[in-house]
Amino acid sequence: MSARPLRVMCLSNMYPGPGAPDYGAFIERMCDAMEQRGVEVDRVVIRTRSSGRLRTPLKYAGLTARALAASQRADVIWAHYLFPTGLIAAIAGGLGRTPWVVTAHGGDVVNLSNGVVRRLSSAPAHSAAAVIAVSEWLAGRMYAEGLRPERVEIASMGVDARRFAVGDRAGARARLGLPPDAPLVVAVGGLSERKNPLGLMRAFGMLREQVPDARLALVGSGPLAGAVDAQARAMGLDDVIIRTGLVPNSAVTDWMTACDVAALVSLVEPLGVAALEAMASGRPVVGTEVGGLREVVPDGVAGVIVDPGDDAAIAAGLARMISAPPDPMMCRDAALVHSLDVETDRVLGVLATAARR
Repeated sequence: MSARPLRVMCLSNMYPGPGAPDYGAFIERMCDAMEQRGVEVDRVVIRTRSSGRLRTPLKYAGLTARALAASQRADVIWAHYLFPTGLIAAIAGGLGRTPWVVTAHGGDVVNLSNGVVRRLSSAPAHSAAAVIAVSEWLAGRMYAEGLRPERVEIASMGVDARRFAVGDRAGARARLGLPPDAPLVVAVGGLSERKNPLGLMRAFGMLREQVPDARLALVGSGPLAGAVDAQARAMGLDDVIIRTGLVPNSAVTDWMTACDVAALVSLVEPLGVAALEAMASGRPVVGTEVGGLREVVPDGVAGVIVDPGDDAAIAAGLARMISAPPDPMMCRDAALVHSLDVETDRVLGVLATAARR
């Protein structure tokens, strides 16, 4: 008689929905990968970004009620973010006598500096069968903030190496309406202070002094969109700085294929899935030294690691990757170490061990 499939309840306060198709898309991809391995995944999730004095409490109350019901059918709860979802996992798991594992992604660890959040995160994390951090750096930051669970594992959400692959640059540029030969820097992510788009633009201005036909594409949107547009005009570069606004995650594939180099120069980056997507596409990365990015981007092999506060260093890294790019397959090989398949197996190993407790 064959063994019964592992039953995982995925509990997340962010997950793709009709109004936000890319909201937590990395969680959806790993759930899909688990199901392809025969695991039964019950997705107890919030699929909207809606917020407000009434909406936020109501949506979390609803999530808690659904988690309580679903925990009775699960072998293990896999929660995303230390708070509030980790707390909900502890409530549902405690009442249902179901073990839980919590994945910490980054912002939830930063929020531990708030004493109330730290106290509400502490008991669920210490009672969890395991806490998964997406990088060694993030695990260290969690410890530094005073949260020290009994068992911490390292596993990222991985990169879909089937979707992101070395492809037809000319075809991708044609689909995006880009010049066929102009060097292209791409930055994928929210236009927020942490992502440092204004610093990248200053560095791009320096790059243009060496590579006058270079272009920069900022793929995403966010609170600094207006400031980005204003700075582009002030620099006289609004005709060569492309701001796409929000794009579906599926469109990111073409941007990675079309570019010469991807920039991820955040002021802090817990891991950087966008860097993995670029490398899987055969493109080098100029990435921040602050956070966990150096754990996945081999400096000098598949990119350059720089100080995100040093505009000149960013510009020099971009110029180096454009003038002397690494072999595309070396970039891809570096990404495959953290492919969705590899990371799914790592996470499933942690979940299966927790279910046996």
